[in-house]
Amino acid sequence: MMVIEGTSPLVSIITATYNRSNVLALTLASVRWQTFRDWELWVVGDACTDDTEQVVAAFGDARIHFVNLEQNVGEQSGPNNEGFRRSRGRYIAYLNHDDFWLPDHLETALRGIEETGADLVFALVDQVAREGPNRLVGATPTGRYEPYIFVPASSWFLRRELLEEIGPWRFYRECYEAPSENWLFRAWKAGKDMRLTPWMTVVSIPSEAGRLGVYAKREIQEHQRYYDRMSRESDFRERELTAIALKHAAWEIASKPVGTHLAGAIKHSIRRVCVALGIHPVTVRRFFRYYRKGGMVDSGRRLKGLRPLGQRERRNI
Repeated sequence: MMVIEGTSPLVSIITATYNRSNVLALTLASVRWQTFRDWELWVVGDACTDDTEQVVAAFGDARIHFVNLEQNVGEQSGPNNEGFRRSRGRYIAYLNHDDFWLPDHLETALRGIEETGADLVFALVDQVAREGPNRLVGATPTGRYEPYIFVPASSWFLRRELLEEIGPWRFYRECYEAPSENWLFRAWKAGKDMRLTPWMTVVSIPSEAGRLGVYAKREIQEHQRYYDRMSRESDFRERELTAIALKHAAWEIASKPVGTHLAGAIKHSIRRVCVALGIHPVTVRRFFRYYRKGGMVDSGRRLKGLRPLGQRERRNI
């Protein structure tokens, strides 16, 4: 698709980042290999102190913009809200600074939202495990968003009007859930049409889940390995999906005790009750684990090797 200079792009991509410039460079490269090209990208630093600005500038791509917040918010809500304020596109997509898109991600998402008329579509995500099998995240039996499933923001593709109606991402200390979970649940409660595009187009390497101190250590090995594979393996998607299916099938047969099924049924019943009451299904669990709003994010910051935020630090922007 030809991009006409001086016109508003069809898609605005928003990437919140903080001091992981080495990994960010790979993430931005996965945007530039998209088959759909009519986009702009706002990289919003959460008061970055490393060489993020120079890394972004090195791409020499006029579609990619960088702005650095003056004060650290401590999580994605502030940078994502700033990115939306600066965006011009009819559609909005988010990409976490340590996730990757397969080359057809934007093309597939755009086709899905235009063909279905949905307010938001989300892709299947290959979530890379530190140990054990990867997970396929975002799968839903109904084909629509359900509050009990986790849908990473890197898989979202939505209409601009939806963000304007639902409002900005909330500061993490206003939520028991992660700000992304909170935003999706608010959209769901408003009756918005949010559908799965059943195609795996996102690779996520979470900074938690056994990856202690990844920010402080500036770990990049896993990201480099997956980026290299995605670059050279034409059948990367098929290989990953097959590996996930085989490993999980073996786990189901060999190690899943009968009691696990009963526990799963109980959890499902609790989730249904929470949803019926208009409560996000993870709220109760997070309350008993962290006892306060924002506790999950504060715990995650410690695991990543980031400093704790003071109670009086800036809320949101």
